[in-house]
Amino acid sequence: MWYYEQSGNRIGPVDEATMLSLIANRTISIDTLVWTNGMANWTPLQQTQLAAGLPVPPPTPYSAPAAPQYHSTPSQHHPAAKDRVAYVLLAIFLGELGIHNFYAGYTNRAVIQLVACIVGIPIIAIMTCGIGLVLYAALWIWNIIEACTVTQDANGVRFK
Repeated sequence: MWYYEQSGNRIGPVDEATMLSLIANRTISIDTLVWTNGMANWTPLQQTQLAAGLPVPPPTPYSAPAAPQYHSTPSQHHPAAKDRVAYVLLAIFLGELGIHNFYAGYTNRAVIQLVACIVGIPIIAIMTCGIGLVLYAALWIWNIIEACTVTQDANGVRFK
């Protein structure tokens, strides 16, 4: 069973026949990130066994010569891996603002933390005095847990 990424969403599981149909219908391309059991990371489709059976399109007449093809490592297709130490330090010192999650690409999580810190804590502190401190402590604990457990960015690329 295969999974594929489309518009930032991971879709699946789907069988190999469905994957080949998605390729034929141009729903996904050879650059689409895919994953199946046994793969360490999400990989462009063109670097998987799915690409072996794909037809090669005929050259178009009067077209410019194709650029030379170079085999590359997966890291050349993805942005560079982010630094784990930077992620942990951001979580510890600026985590209440969600900065570490913005850094790793977890935007929804980061916005929740930012809103909770900037809007929620002052409002709760004014209304109930001590509960704002409890919320602040809960955010800080959440950040420490993330600093200890998150090992990859939102694209599935492991931190270096």
